[in-house]
Amino acid sequence: MRKLTQAEFWNREAEDFDAIYTRKKNKFLIYVDKIFRWAIYRRFEDVLAYSEPIKPKTFLDVGCGTGLYSLELARKGAVKVTGLDISKRMIELCIYRTRKEGLGKNTEFLNVDIKHFESKERFDIGIGMGLFDYIAEPLPVLYKFREYIKGSIFLSFPIRWHWKTPPRIIRMGLKRCPVFFYTSRQVRRLLTEAGFSKIRIRPMGPMYFVIAA
Repeated sequence: MRKLTQAEFWNREAEDFDAIYTRKKNKFLIYVDKIFRWAIYRRFEDVLAYSEPIKPKTFLDVGCGTGLYSLELARKGAVKVTGLDISKRMIELCIYRTRKEGLGKNTEFLNVDIKHFESKERFDIGIGMGLFDYIAEPLPVLYKFREYIKGSIFLSFPIRWHWKTPPRIIRMGLKRCPVFFYTSRQVRRLLTEAGFSKIRIRPMGPMYFVIAA
């Protein structure tokens, strides 16, 4: 059985992925999320906190999914938020919500791989949450961040040696989706090679929360 491309996988999984954040599920599953996925919610809170003041800034949200970060930044008055995702279905959901909330003036969502993204703009802040879990060759993506971000970037990388790693490998394998894991040394080496000099790496549950500039 062949592995799915990332676009195929996320087109199929868009609604289930979205439910993690919107909590459109029963109370028991919401409780399970709070216990086992607390780091996902914590990184969201930290990105918003570290982005302050939000209003005068522009953001590039790579792997924006269904727009959790992008739309919240737009609600908080960001000058502009550009979200990129390889999943057409994810982008459709982002655009639908943008129109529903009247956030079209300061948001843009593009169905494109970051490796093929071209723009005349440079952004104040870059976001890549849950992105590098699914990228076999992270360095070209980090070069793109370096090219288009003039301030800080906020990233997450799944930890290689964590008790949640083996179950996740099995679960994603059954879904035919490759997933990749890192040590803190690998993360620092990749960021350094991409040209970042100020690097902070903090364990957060099964992931590293990274701030770099």
